[in-house]
Amino acid sequence: MPKLSEVLSAGRPWLRGMLGLGIGALFFWLSLRQTSWREVQEILAQAKGIWLLGAIALYGLDLGVRVVRWQQILSSIKQLSLRSVGLALIVGYAMNSILPARLGELFRANFAGQRYQMSRTAIAGSIVLERVLDGLVVVLCLLLGRLFAPGQPVLNQLTIAGSLLFGVLFLGLWLLSRGRGEGFRFQLPPPIVQRLEQFRRGIGSLRGPLFRQAVLLSAVIWLLEGAVLWAVLQAVDVALNWQQMLLLVGVVSLSTLLPSAPGFVGTYQYAYVLTLELFDYPPAQGIAAATATQIFLMGGVTLVGLGLYLGTRWGRLGTAQS
Repeated sequence: MPKLSEVLSAGRPWLRGMLGLGIGALFFWLSLRQTSWREVQEILAQAKGIWLLGAIALYGLDLGVRVVRWQQILSSIKQLSLRSVGLALIVGYAMNSILPARLGELFRANFAGQRYQMSRTAIAGSIVLERVLDGLVVVLCLLLGRLFAPGQPVLNQLTIAGSLLFGVLFLGLWLLSRGRGEGFRFQLPPPIVQRLEQFRRGIGSLRGPLFRQAVLLSAVIWLLEGAVLWAVLQAVDVALNWQQMLLLVGVVSLSTLLPSAPGFVGTYQYAYVLTLELFDYPPAQGIAAATATQIFLMGGVTLVGLGLYLGTRWGRLGTAQS
């Protein structure tokens, strides 16, 4: 099993970690400038538990669909059971909440590669494809949401940046999956060519019916994500219509791309504040909604993921694929 030290020692990711902590602290300060933590605590203390329970149930369903999608994407590398894929995904999500700057994604690739005897580069390719599919859906949500909130320069810039980023990434993955640029690749050193081939295996599901299934599952995932966020907002007395929810989903999700503190602390709060202020909600409610999501949803996955990871370290779950 991978150790935290192995992940953190590769490629100087501590620089990303320090950058993430700094960015998280900055955005948390920006979020609190027009309110106080006491106001946030008062809102959280009055949060409606029934809506939070509903959000937790929907989030569990959302994770289940994510497991199915990743299993399909990974099938171009190796057939794994849902239990095996779910273990790696939940452990990776837990580490994303603990480690800064999304280093949990590196941990997930390392964990699955060692546990299931697979190429970590190929697994990293599958995770990149996963994230690009998510990004395309999120950008679509933002594009549609902007139709109902015109004249916002920040949203215009965010939409353009997101569209360019995920459009270019998807085009690059699509070309690579179809073997374009073969002549260029063979001019590279053999170790790099080998890595590219492994990465290409990880995005192999871009070819054929598996890709259509992954796109469909991505749409289901983000419908569930929207329902989860809506339930959390209801818990803190924020009522948005579906057009406004599209905008919130887009902004909040794109904010997680920034190198950030563990659990997206700071950037997540700022994204909620920025969006809800467009609909005349005070900053304290935005911070409360973001914090409730981090505590009850991300926090729950983190506890489960850590428990599973420790179970694998202690040998309780064994090493054989189920």
